Amino acid sequence: MSSFYNRVKEICSKYKKVAMFIDMDGTIVEYKIYPEGTMTTEAKGLFVNNKPVKVIIDELRKISKIENIDLYILSMSRSYIIVEEKKEWLKKHADFINEDNYIIINREAGDYNNENRNRVKAERIQEKLKEYDHAIFLDDDHKVIHEAVKMLKDKCDVFHISSAII
Repeated sequence: MSSFYNRVKEICSKYKKVAMFIDMDGTIVEYKIYPEGTMTTEAKGLFVNNKPVKVIIDELRKISKIENIDLYILSMSRSYIIVEEKKEWLKKHADFINEDNYIIINREAGDYNNENRNRVKAERIQEKLKEYDHAIFLDDDHKVIHEAVKMLKDKCDVFHISSAII
């Protein structure tokens, strides 16, 4: 087993009920940069064909078998089209994560804006912590990670994607 799996298992051994929140873009899905405006105008078919980061998907599949952990997808999207494509992508590449556990924050729906984009994920984790003893957060965005560490303190172990690869 990998060192990341072992770290997650150790965290789970300390708590009764753990939630793990996993980012998509650049974490479990190949990160692609699209021209400005693409994600809201001609986005159909763009996201759903992105490649999975197989090493992370395989790791999460093993983690999902730990008894006292629930896996959640915690991702941001610029449009309704991409929200639907992310769900389709997840069903294809991460079928071990329950669809009820998809939290996709949609900019087009007004779920986030430029002012709160870096802290909105931490806020969603904070809300879910009412149901759990502890949380784990895996993301690739340094600003988002920094906000999560600041807001969630010792209630959440926060990892950059590089921790799951090594």
